[in-house]
Amino acid sequence: MTGRGAVPAPSPDPNLRRRLRRMRAVATGLLIAMAVVFIASSWWLPPTLLVGAVRAFAEAALIGGLADWFAVTALFRRPLGLPIPHTAIVPRRKNQIGRALARFIRDHFLVREAIERRLEHAALANRLGAWLEDPGNAARVSRDAGHALSWALDSDGGGDFRAALGKSLHAAFDGVPVARAVGTLLEVLTTGSRVDLIIDQLVAFGRGALDEHRVAIRVRIHEQSPWWLPKFVDQEIYDKLIGEIEQLLEAMAADPDHPARLDVKARLTSLQQAFAEDPAFAAKTEALQQELVHHPAVRAYAAELWERFGAQLREALRETQSPLRLGLERELRAFGARLRGDATTAAAIDRWLHDLLLYVVDNYRDPLSEIVSETIESWDATATSRRIELNIGRDLQFIRVNGTLVGGLVGLALYLGELALG
Repeated sequence: MTGRGAVPAPSPDPNLRRRLRRMRAVATGLLIAMAVVFIASSWWLPPTLLVGAVRAFAEAALIGGLADWFAVTALFRRPLGLPIPHTAIVPRRKNQIGRALARFIRDHFLVREAIERRLEHAALANRLGAWLEDPGNAARVSRDAGHALSWALDSDGGGDFRAALGKSLHAAFDGVPVARAVGTLLEVLTTGSRVDLIIDQLVAFGRGALDEHRVAIRVRIHEQSPWWLPKFVDQEIYDKLIGEIEQLLEAMAADPDHPARLDVKARLTSLQQAFAEDPAFAAKTEALQQELVHHPAVRAYAAELWERFGAQLREALRETQSPLRLGLERELRAFGARLRGDATTAAAIDRWLHDLLLYVVDNYRDPLSEIVSETIESWDATATSRRIELNIGRDLQFIRVNGTLVGGLVGLALYLGELALG
């Protein structure tokens, strides 16, 4: 019986086939031997007490062996090809068997109590650490992670993934309150001694800029002064201006409580509050944010940057001896060592895995068990029957052997009891 859309069951193991063939030959040979003994003791040997006992044993053994042969054969096919009811049970009821097996797994294995008992002494983190410490396993994880990331970065395989990631990042960036973020940054920078360091840097910058542009300032003063003004007056103005600026910068650098420093602090605080609370500032920063995100030059640069980054990363992920791959392997082995050596971390990961597995069992036990039934239902009925027979058929042939011998002993006991009573 082969349903539409059926797929072949997994290929059988040749060793299982040979073992079943040998055991079936033993059971069948024993049945034939009992038939030969029964025929010989019934027609060819003289009717003595011993021959009668042998005949009774062989007759009952033959009946028991035939009955068990019929029962075993009826599980997997129709005996002698006859359309006898309730035969070929496995191929006819394959789907029902698959569903029953799925229910059994769901009700007895995928249950919280069973999983908790197994997890109590499983030490999953320790096992994971030992597994990751093995260089071969770390290399395998590194390789698989590299393939996954390479696919995600590839223009063909991971196009949908990258598009979805881009939309998510765009939405996340749109939701970031830039004004508040800048206000928070300013608050951090203007708290405690950091604001004095910022002012010191500004003073140093002012000194450097003043020294660098002395000539330009002198020329500018000369250009802006009237033509009739004597040159020594221009020089006097220049010297006075530069001197006052230098004096101010030196005083700010030397005095932590200089009024100019305090004024800078107050303005920074005011700016921080404006960024954090002023709606007008928030609207301006949001408009600037949107203009920046949607500007063609910015988008083109971002795309070019992504392509360069992706190409270099894909190359590093493909190369087994690249620093990225080797570094990932080292980190995996180091993580495995930490899991085995750090009891606190191992216990935390054990608790996390414990909760994760129990959550999966509690919420997905039905879909997980249905995988079994759906997989069996997709198999070809005849091939599935052969596969099951190969796995349990050898033990069933022992049933045939036992049925033949036990049947013979029962027949012999009945024969001897009849003689005793007669």
